[in-house]
Amino acid sequence: MAIFLSAGHHLKDTGAIGISGRQENQETIKLRDAILNFIKPTYKVITDNDSETLAQYLNRIKPGNGSVVLELHFDAYNQKASGTTGLYKDGANNLSIQFANELTEKVSTLLNIPNRGGKSESQSNRGKLGLTRKDGITVLLELCFIDNGIDMQTYDIHFMDLAKLIANLLMKYDDLII
Repeated sequence: MAIFLSAGHHLKDTGAIGISGRQENQETIKLRDAILNFIKPTYKVITDNDSETLAQYLNRIKPGNGSVVLELHFDAYNQKASGTTGLYKDGANNLSIQFANELTEKVSTLLNIPNRGGKSESQSNRGKLGLTRKDGITVLLELCFIDNGIDMQTYDIHFMDLAKLIANLLMKYDDLII
């Protein structure tokens, strides 16, 4: 059906502030745009607008069965926590769980950081996730910890490979029927 790809935060919502003052919104926008360069033109892709809020984006998009929906984020905690996590809604379909687990496995391997795995929203510290209310194969990906210097160093080194990896997984899961 379509790939829905969101940077998670807009230009006026910085999200987490990390190592060396790096802002989550700037990092996820940059990664989202890099991912788009690796998605084949035969795929229908809908992204968030850098100036729209999450609520505006969620009101605009209409994913359905056969859609894959991914929201990019960075985690932050205490400058020591490390790893990648894929979040899905409580009671998620099997493909959302599979997508979250495959994302975290491959991201953790590429970046050589801990795989914190796929988790339901109730297993996270976030509570209910707005994006996961949407139909389709839906995951919020916490790429790594923006306040951890080692996580961000390996993220920078593997940035283009990461963008390509995520693009390939989005194309793999697009049009799969739940």
